[in-house]
Amino acid sequence: MKYVFLSTLSICSLSFFSSCKEVGPDINLHGNANSVSDTTYLESPVATAAAKNVLIEEFTGVQCPNCPAGHAVVDGIEAQYPGRIAAIALHPNNSLGRPFPFSLQNLITASSTSLLAYLADPSSEPCAGVDRQLFQGQTYILTDRNSWPGFVQSEIVLTPQVNIILSDQFNAATSQLNVIAEVHYTQNVSQPNNITIALTEDSIVTAQLNGFVIDTFYTHNNVLRNILTSTEGDNVAYNSGVTLVAGRVVRLVYQTTLNSLWKPQNMHIVAFVHEHASSQVVYQASIIKLTN
Repeated sequence: MKYVFLSTLSICSLSFFSSCKEVGPDINLHGNANSVSDTTYLESPVATAAAKNVLIEEFTGVQCPNCPAGHAVVDGIEAQYPGRIAAIALHPNNSLGRPFPFSLQNLITASSTSLLAYLADPSSEPCAGVDRQLFQGQTYILTDRNSWPGFVQSEIVLTPQVNIILSDQFNAATSQLNVIAEVHYTQNVSQPNNITIALTEDSIVTAQLNGFVIDTFYTHNNVLRNILTSTEGDNVAYNSGVTLVAGRVVRLVYQTTLNSLWKPQNMHIVAFVHEHASSQVVYQASIIKLTN
């Protein structure tokens, strides 16, 4: 792959000079194998903050008897806030997640296992994080599933510091997927920021323990299939010249090839921008259906 290095240009609309932006070079600076290019510029006027979307990271497992009850809580939250919940079902490699001998699929991913250790390692499942927020008296991971809707409600009314515009290009013949994420800062931000981009799949049928009964044809949704960034996300401000100020736009392009086992028609792309220092709090999330 060739990268063309261009000097920074200032581009303004000829109509009353009402819209100006500083367009940076289209280069790959993350060192991530999936990262194709990074571009940044300053836009004027500054974008208006969009409605807040909420990230739910649910840790679950096929041998967890109470996990279907957790799935039902997430389903209810998604129904209450249609289009505004980015849910990811994470299946880490532990005793509750390992497939049965007769399972049709193994839902465990290395990223799910890493994220469990990164955020916290609770003593039980189901458990979930809501915007990676440290709520009073809580950790990143909430083991009481009945508390999840209330914490989502407290997050969804906030004004996000960034807008995320997601799009994709999918070639069904080659299974190649390009994901384009545009991050538009609506406020100045002082903390280091990362962006995480993940692929999830719905309607996966494989065995699940539900109470005392194994449902051999259980339907799993929001299942993490892959993370295109690093597991902890890629740095939005990829060099010292990129300041996260109101009007900053960072455009990132990632590329991957889908596993033949996955069904593109059932897949979603999830992106979220989050702090990456003393806090991991999520500013904004976005979810789109993969184009077929």
